[in-house]
Amino acid sequence: MGTPRLTVVHGLILLLLVELGLTAVSDTEWDQYKAKYNKQYRNRDKYHRALYEQRVLAVESHNQLYLQGKVAFKMGLNKFSDTDQRILFNYRSSIPAPLETSTNALTETVNYKRYDQITEGIDWRQYGYISPVGDQGTECLSCWAFSTSGVLEAHMAKKYGNLVPLSPKHLVDCVPYPNNGCSGGWVSVAFNYTRDHGIATKESYPYEPVSGECLWKSDRSAGTLSGYVTLGNYDERELAEVVYNIGPVAVSIDHLHEEFDQYSGGVLSIPACRSKRQDLTHSVLLVGFGTHRKWGDYWIIKNSYGTDWGESGYLKLARNANNMCGVASLPQYPTF
Repeated sequence: MGTPRLTVVHGLILLLLVELGLTAVSDTEWDQYKAKYNKQYRNRDKYHRALYEQRVLAVESHNQLYLQGKVAFKMGLNKFSDTDQRILFNYRSSIPAPLETSTNALTETVNYKRYDQITEGIDWRQYGYISPVGDQGTECLSCWAFSTSGVLEAHMAKKYGNLVPLSPKHLVDCVPYPNNGCSGGWVSVAFNYTRDHGIATKESYPYEPVSGECLWKSDRSAGTLSGYVTLGNYDERELAEVVYNIGPVAVSIDHLHEEFDQYSGGVLSIPACRSKRQDLTHSVLLVGFGTHRKWGDYWIIKNSYGTDWGESGYLKLARNANNMCGVASLPQYPTF
């Protein structure tokens, strides 16, 4: 993706083209896109159409490189194609980062394999520990609630042998400051809340992409945790060991890039991605890892954008690629 200045200039040119009627997308195509994703704009229709035009061109250009075998991932149009997630994030999210101190230390399990002893990848979906992909919505920054509920239900399924989908909406409504519902939050704060108050099942507290009144009653809890572990070494080898030996891990990444928004398959690599903790903007669930015969190592990540994004809601992110997008900068998992 180009620099912000070039992106703005590109957007202004496209807006001018829309004004003049000289566009790569017809009125019919634009109306079909809006109908597909239930988009309704009044005064800002031209603005969103200009963004959509830009994404259409970017996707077409990138996928030419993909077909030529020059890049490892493909892009596609989706419900984010007429929005700028950077603007939404900067407008909605003002959540200060908590001090990330683990309540538990990493404990190696029996027969714990070191990285050099691991000869193949792992995919925890194959074990029945991962619930179906959820959809946080385009206007609700509740990724933290989805990654928290996802990692909790996975470890509870691994420990107790029964997968019970848990409620991200319960966390959105009830986890206190510094988390702030649809305006963002942190996994560790949600862990601490769940330790003290428990968490509802998804069925009993269904999701809506809005912050609401807390309707939780603790006598309905599906479970609690005793604490959590934060890996602090920014080490992908250590992270792979934990995923392989202990289970899925909640991670945070820098996602404010066009390549991420429009990702539709393959092994994602974003040269402009940042990896410092202060640059992490999106929480997801790391469910495994593997190796592509051409494009090399990758992480398997469950996102919360619905199944029409990425690979049926999942992402392959380049692994052992200098901590791509900060995947190893803030990994966390619960203990029981």
